[in-house]
Amino acid sequence: MPKKSVKKSVKKSAKKTVKKSVSNSGVGRPKGSGKFGCPTKAVRIPEHLEQEVLDFALRKVKATKAAK
Repeated sequence: MPKKSVKKSVKKSAKKTVKKSVSNSGVGRPKGSGKFGCPTKAVRIPEHLEQEVLDFALRKVKATKAAK
């Protein structure tokens, strides 16, 4: 019987830890401090298109730098 009470107390403490970590604000790198100085967004693409998308993005970055 004591083993069951130990398991319950472990589950309760784990839940409290998760709530604390979720409520932490201001964690991580500040917004706008990345390479391009603007907000970013994660995007999923098919693996077979990865190189094409990366090449396209590189061309766009180079064109933007050349225009300045």
